[in-house]
Amino acid sequence: MSPSSPLTDTTGVPTTDVLIVGAGPVGLTLAMDLAGRGVRVTIAELRAYKEPPSVKCNHVASRTMERFRQLGVANRLRQAGLPDEHPNDVVFRTAMTGIELTRIPIPNRLERFVDNGGPDTWWPTAEPPHRINQIYLEPILLEHAAALPNVTLLNRTRVDGFEQDADGVTATLVGLDGGATRRVRARFLVGCDGGASGVRKAIGARFEGTAVIQRVQSTYIRAKDLLGRLPGKPAWCYYSVNPRRCGTAFAIDGRETWLVHNHLNPHETEFDSVDRDQS
Repeated sequence: MSPSSPLTDTTGVPTTDVLIVGAGPVGLTLAMDLAGRGVRVTIAELRAYKEPPSVKCNHVASRTMERFRQLGVANRLRQAGLPDEHPNDVVFRTAMTGIELTRIPIPNRLERFVDNGGPDTWWPTAEPPHRINQIYLEPILLEHAAALPNVTLLNRTRVDGFEQDADGVTATLVGLDGGATRRVRARFLVGCDGGASGVRKAIGARFEGTAVIQRVQSTYIRAKDLLGRLPGKPAWCYYSVNPRRCGTAFAIDGRETWLVHNHLNPHETEFDSVDRDQS
């Protein structure tokens, strides 16, 4: 928890300018941006402080890195993720250990700012893209945001409901370690609580567009010997294309941890239709 605390109004209800629900990359980035503009921010997060995040994110786009540069964390992020010399290539094979069909060369961290000979080079910005998984990205954002004087971080805290009026929002917060309940008064409430957002559902907002783009079973694994079994030059992303099972695998630490995506076939209706050990 950061050292700052919300102010209190005349009724004893703690107040803040903005209450952010969710301390993932989006919520933390918003908190950092607002705090830098002098806005008081309170973040309510279900997880404990520094509890390991999901491995969902694998790549940070150039525009996002530009924002991180403005927020003062780009340099730290550049030093995290894959090892300096690990290729960031995308490779297509008949299987992860099979025949290589083609490869897209992408500069590693050491070469990112000097390599100008490939399809992912010559970025007209001081902050080109960066390969980094969320397990490395989020802790850096968390430490930076929690240290800001205008940010109060409430971990192990659930937003149980909220009421809006003409002047702001009053939210009910429940501590998950003991069940203590408190109310927080905010000028604005922002839902940064993921795809299953409780805030989104509470306000009646709905997704628009295609409901399901693809169905993918994701598995985070540790395989100490896999890197040594891969033919040719290593890569960051491996596409497997064959009649039995298509999918992708991403190098997480460049040594032994991987994120495996099995693309479900049309007849496979459930994520557990695929045997993770057999695929």
